[in-house]
Amino acid sequence: MSNDRPESGRARFLEALEVRKHAIRGFGLGIALTVLAYVLLVVLPGGGESWIWYLGLGASLALSLGGLLTMVLVAVQARRLAKEL
Repeated sequence: MSNDRPESGRARFLEALEVRKHAIRGFGLGIALTVLAYVLLVVLPGGGESWIWYLGLGASLALSLGGLLTMVLVAVQARRLAKEL
């Protein structure tokens, strides 16, 4: 089956905002900051008794930071595109 259908407006909108690229950057930076926080606040002070709690907190921090950074990057891209109009 051929893919002759034109792209939807939503797909072109997401492509114009470069959401996929910004999501990769945002979540990559969120994970990096989470690892940095874990090292600085848990490993170096020597508090690694119950790692399972830190794993849950780290996942929560990485997801929330990744989403926040992605949102900011997409908003900056949207502002750039709006200025071009």
